[in-house]
Amino acid sequence: MAETSIDKALEVCEALSRAPRGASVGELARTLGQPAPTVHRLLGVLKRRGYVRQDEDTQRYGLTLKMLDLSFQFLGRSELRLHAYPVVRDYVLRTGLRAFIAVPVADEVTYVWAAGADEVAMRTVYGREMPAHCALYFSPTQATRRLGCLRLERSQDVNGGAALLKRLGPPAVDGAAPPLGCTCAPVVDYTGREVARLGIFAHAADETPLVTTMNRDGWELARQVSRRLGWLPPGAMDVPA
Repeated sequence: MAETSIDKALEVCEALSRAPRGASVGELARTLGQPAPTVHRLLGVLKRRGYVRQDEDTQRYGLTLKMLDLSFQFLGRSELRLHAYPVVRDYVLRTGLRAFIAVPVADEVTYVWAAGADEVAMRTVYGREMPAHCALYFSPTQATRRLGCLRLERSQDVNGGAALLKRLGPPAVDGAAPPLGCTCAPVVDYTGREVARLGIFAHAADETPLVTTMNRDGWELARQVSRRLGWLPPGAMDVPA
């Protein structure tokens, strides 16, 4: 397969990452085995986009911090997943139930379920691929896959509130699979701002676990993740009675 301009530009960046004092066009051309005019053109594009700078005195090129800034932005969005994953993983392995972590600002829901004795499977869905139960805390442009779903919803207050059982989609008909039972609780960051929902779900005809054990487990898991994110005020994330 022929090497594309994107490949060549990435090779320039990788070469510059190994040159702490920068590199000239000629040095990069020899290192990469590319014609000097090609390397100069790629450097011009990277410089215009802010990924490369050129020293005014030596005329040598070096990387800027833009790549690092992109990495920090990515890690900032990943922090929630990193804190939630071990909590959710332990729970699904211990109980055999399925759980999810929903991040509205990223338009995504990641599902986690047991796939073996000490193994979990994960699947992340985005935007319009989200299931119907996400419609209660995502925008109207999301969550378009409709299905029969029971959803236990509490007030937005992290201290809890009255539980409400809501049904999304048409009621299940005789012979059909039981509706999807889903209960979730807010995850808050160190400022107390809700940043995600952590939920537990299962197909079951009996709604009792949804409004009792699964609900309490969801609030406890959300509290654990919130504490990992720095939310420490005593009692603020107490599991409702």
